[in-house]
Amino acid sequence: MISKIKTAVCMGINGKMVNVETDISNGLPNMNIVGLASTMVMESKERIKSAIINSGYEYPRGRVTVNLTPADVRKTGSGLDLPIAIGLLAAGLYVNNAKAREYGIIGALSLDGEVLGVEGLLPMLLSIVEDGIKKAIIPIANYNEAKLVAGIQLIPVVSLEECVDIINDEIPIDGGSMQSIALEEPVNYESKDDVLDFSDIRGQEAAKRAITIAVAGRHGLLMVGSPGCGKTMLARRIPTIMPEMTNKELIETAIVYSIEGRNNRAGRISIERPFRSPHNSIGRAGLLGGGNNMPVPGEITLAHNGVLFLDEACEFERDKIESLRQPIEDKEITHVRAGVAYTFPCNFQLVMASNPCKCGYYGDSEHLCKCTQTQLEQYRRKLSGPMMDRIDLRIQMETVSYKEIAGEKLGSQSSAEMRKEVERGIEFANKMGRGVANGDMTDADLDEFCKLGKAEKVLMKNAYNSLGLSPRSYKKILKVARTIADMDESREIKEEHLAEALSYRMLTEINAAA
Repeated sequence: MISKIKTAVCMGINGKMVNVETDISNGLPNMNIVGLASTMVMESKERIKSAIINSGYEYPRGRVTVNLTPADVRKTGSGLDLPIAIGLLAAGLYVNNAKAREYGIIGALSLDGEVLGVEGLLPMLLSIVEDGIKKAIIPIANYNEAKLVAGIQLIPVVSLEECVDIINDEIPIDGGSMQSIALEEPVNYESKDDVLDFSDIRGQEAAKRAITIAVAGRHGLLMVGSPGCGKTMLARRIPTIMPEMTNKELIETAIVYSIEGRNNRAGRISIERPFRSPHNSIGRAGLLGGGNNMPVPGEITLAHNGVLFLDEACEFERDKIESLRQPIEDKEITHVRAGVAYTFPCNFQLVMASNPCKCGYYGDSEHLCKCTQTQLEQYRRKLSGPMMDRIDLRIQMETVSYKEIAGEKLGSQSSAEMRKEVERGIEFANKMGRGVANGDMTDADLDEFCKLGKAEKVLMKNAYNSLGLSPRSYKKILKVARTIADMDESREIKEEHLAEALSYRMLTEINAAA
């Protein structure tokens, strides 16, 4: 008898529907899986056999053929264990074949028949919904993240036996199975208990101002300063002033971490914007994503809708920094494997921090720089002119004085106060009819929303010629000035807005370009 079970696999960031066709025929006992299955899927034979036997069912004694369609799609992942097992039992008449076709089934199996969680459940579940299936059997470990998907009835299970009983209508499924019904509660969101706050940082008010502008307009930011001046402390607090994620952003972020496996491990969904800080020794694949067979998300994708912080940016290999140029522009990255293109999103807030030189004390009033001119030039060349052109704001940070660090916190801005400024700027921009962040404005948007008056044009003309700005730098300055004007709730970009925006292009010793 032939059975057909519906399931899905993960292809990059997207899910793909897969049909599991199982046939049991006369012949020597053997199990063949066809349909471009990966090594991981081929190895599932023994897991499935043990799970079926240890769950109290008789394993078929004939020749078993499992066909995974469509045949031209590579199938990988442990989530095919459960649908293949159900297909075998349906072909062996242990499961009602007609009723089994009503479900989308995803799950891994242990040798004793326990249903284990899988990575990438969200995109797979979304593809099942798009296919019109109304009910899905999923692992209990993935239940919290699965509840983000609307339009489908979720049935979490803990074992193969329970899954069989549900399909055969031996257990009610309204709200969940008998063993899983207690899970019916709101999505378990995760928020950090030890929330960082900008009020913890004494001094560096100018840097806080620049960070507020960067977040309000989604502008790239570079902080340059001596070791210990607070660059990393400031960067780690940036997510605390970013707007709350929209439902769309929440699902996008959850999908990325579903593929990475974090939601499955944590058992909850994070509502905090991601903050990723890869070490400078990270490999190219770790930063951008990829892999030999099926590509996996890199740090730039894991930072999607959040912050990518490159600490000690000039310690990264230059080619790795340069490889970020295209993803920054496109907000996505594509990997091609075996003729198939896998596209991952990477719309992140880029924040970089660097010492001014190799020893860290070039230009420091308290310490003597020991670097030679050659060392200085080699260090600065790590960030090229084209890469620096993509950084909208650059700030030179000074060491905090004893008076600032030992005094009271009077006047120190908190994250809540900075977040209000950010939200005010974003709200004003939306009222002006802009649907994108200022950092992402097109040339047409610049012509419409960044018109300059006579005095402002003179200021920019003088700055363009005296500072040797590039056309890209000129546009970046207009975008930053537009953000500053938004935060002041000003329809026009004024001279003071342009002057402040220009100051963020000049306060760096790291590169003379732009």
